[in-house]
Amino acid sequence: MIVAESIGFAATHSITEILGELPDYEVSHGSQHFELKHPVGHPPQSPEDFVASMVAAEAAGRTPVAVHTLISPQLLKPACDAAGVDYWLLVREPLAQIESCYAWIARSVLNGQAGHFQQVLQQSLGELTQRKIQANLPNCLFFFACHHVLSFNFIALGMGASPQKMETLMSDEAQFRTAFSVPEDVAIPHFDDASVHSASHRAAADLGALAEPERETIRDTYTLNLGGKTYRLTDMIKLLGY
Repeated sequence: MIVAESIGFAATHSITEILGELPDYEVSHGSQHFELKHPVGHPPQSPEDFVASMVAAEAAGRTPVAVHTLISPQLLKPACDAAGVDYWLLVREPLAQIESCYAWIARSVLNGQAGHFQQVLQQSLGELTQRKIQANLPNCLFFFACHHVLSFNFIALGMGASPQKMETLMSDEAQFRTAFSVPEDVAIPHFDDASVHSASHRAAADLGALAEPERETIRDTYTLNLGGKTYRLTDMIKLLGY
């Protein structure tokens, strides 16, 4: 039983496809309901019920894996620990993960998603003004991406989640087998032809109408206070070993 938690933007779709090809693996992706597996936004299970559904799947002879649940680490990790579910954090090189998140949120806002636009403004306007950075749309979007990725990862790591690098899992069969408890006698087609790749939030050309954000300034001035301690992007890079 494994929860491979991730804020996203770390090949979660591809990993889910790879696992979905394996016999007796039951995999959820981007869902907070392990039984129904509907997307985030539909009625969720409680963290305890989510984990109980994973335990029931294992009792039925399957190997349950939940990828990218977006359930708060403060809630899900203790439930996993209590039930013997392995909980770890799927990560990507932080600059690349932030850029992928930026492409996703920018595309979403430009496509008219009002809820995401409101989130961006609420999280970014005051922070940019405080840092004396121009509070325009691209800067707001990029600050949101930095905070969205880094805050989730810092919190999960602070809860004791061990990190697993997406780049290693996607290229090293032995590491993938270990991380997802795949028996040696079970073939993993991905490592035969490396054909699976379903990244869905690439930095794409359809953002061409959007001015470039002040990436370096925003990255350098971003801080997160947790438990009275201040963390920066450079701390995340060091913590993850990139």
